[in-house]
Amino acid sequence: MKPSIKMASVFALSVLLTACQSDDPQADNASQASAVTVTQVTLLAPSSGDLAVDTLAATELPPVNGNRGGVSFSAPINHTAQLMAPTQLEQSSSDQYWRTVSGAELNQGIMLAVSQSDSVIRVAPRGDVSSGALRQSPAISPDQLRLYKVNKQTLDKSVSLIQSMSDPQAMATAGIVDDSSALRLSKRATPGMYQLQVVQPLSANDSYLVNVKEKGSPYQLTLSAPKHLSSQTPLLAFDLKLSNSDIDLSPTATLKQSDGRYHSLAVVKQGEQWQAQLPDDLTLPSSNLGLSEIQLDIETRVNGLPLIRTVKTAFKQYVPAAKLLDKANIHWQDTKPTQAVFDLQVASPGRYQVSAVLAGTDAQGKQGNILRAETAQWLDADGQISLSFDAEQLAASGLVAPYAIKALELKDQSQMARLSYLGEAASL
Repeated sequence: MKPSIKMASVFALSVLLTACQSDDPQADNASQASAVTVTQVTLLAPSSGDLAVDTLAATELPPVNGNRGGVSFSAPINHTAQLMAPTQLEQSSSDQYWRTVSGAELNQGIMLAVSQSDSVIRVAPRGDVSSGALRQSPAISPDQLRLYKVNKQTLDKSVSLIQSMSDPQAMATAGIVDDSSALRLSKRATPGMYQLQVVQPLSANDSYLVNVKEKGSPYQLTLSAPKHLSSQTPLLAFDLKLSNSDIDLSPTATLKQSDGRYHSLAVVKQGEQWQAQLPDDLTLPSSNLGLSEIQLDIETRVNGLPLIRTVKTAFKQYVPAAKLLDKANIHWQDTKPTQAVFDLQVASPGRYQVSAVLAGTDAQGKQGNILRAETAQWLDADGQISLSFDAEQLAASGLVAPYAIKALELKDQSQMARLSYLGEAASL
């Protein structure tokens, strides 16, 4: 080979190698820019208004939602939207009461307390399954009902106390379709004790629900009780107050479970709060479908006059079958979070849902919401659930680091129950 040709070949090879070497750093930079990193965060401790699981328990009830497929999505939310913690208390007020009576009692006459005129008395037939088959009691026509004022142990039959009557057809037209009849008391029906009686005798075993509604009464019985009750909690704590009165109350409590069964509960007062005690066999839900109900009844006297009230509210009985562990892995790309992976400890197979809000920071240093992410999947044992943060939604928000995870919630879709909630979950 001639020297000139050899030198040209060496030069060309040198240029090629130089070009290759100059490309390597660019490739490395591109690789580093798109590399995924993982950091670990510790979830913050629950604060006031949050819901947490302490001790796990297993449930043997069939799941409401047995879907084994997974689903995951995210959606942008308003930067300034207020993230409200789920309410944990349910409040109910009552100006009425209910009594379950037999046909024999209505034949003889039942005593009712009325605290004001213009009240409404409603009588509805009930079904009975004690024989193993449903037996429906017959409806009572309102013209078969008689109401008398009790004056010093005697009945005053000298004056009509009924302003108007409604039969089952009229009640159905008004949207009440339980075959009930109603009596509206006149202005002459002053507060006191009354006797309600039927004209045409009923079968002794017939069953009826009697409701006395005193609309506008100054005496409202207000109940505040939990919306959810864990099987690990043998006490249902509640507040009970009677408006315009400071008398001491002595309530009785009844639990109606989601399967329709009724149970009497012992009630004690601890300081200013009441507690209904649930025996071990009643702490577990009877079904994953529907709600249970706590009913409180009082009978007292206010300003020398008899007063009866019933108040009730529904709540969800559930088993704490899973919980989030206190560590989470955060996946990053281009300095932006792309995924949060949560570890779950599971006591019973089920379909679990995790949701959270990803928040960021604006140019003024103020925190704002970016998106809400949710994932639901079936877990047979301990496992992981991931929340994916959509890159386009994150970019469109204009918010940057520092980021945070808020409103972190765990639900058990198998039981249709909320298990935990963290308003402020983690700073990223």
